[in-house]
Amino acid sequence: MDTPQELGEVCYVCKGRTRGGFVNFESVMKDGTPIIGIDTTPDRDFNVCDLCNIVVHFRCSMHPDLGYCDPCYAKVYEPKATGSSS
Repeated sequence: MDTPQELGEVCYVCKGRTRGGFVNFESVMKDGTPIIGIDTTPDRDFNVCDLCNIVVHFRCSMHPDLGYCDPCYAKVYEPKATGSSS
């Protein structure tokens, strides 16, 4: 059986292999409503950017807790000034 370490994604920044991943689970509430959950494995060392979906190691990102790669972080949190300079 393949392990998450063997199937690891490749970091966009350093080109190194990632560790860990995601675990999916399903359940059904008493009223029949399905529940689908996604959790991370404890050894996960990467983010999948919320904006562009590239894979980046936590160590290769300036703000790993926000879920964006650095270029997308700049687009979201550091927009360019649109005014003209005089």
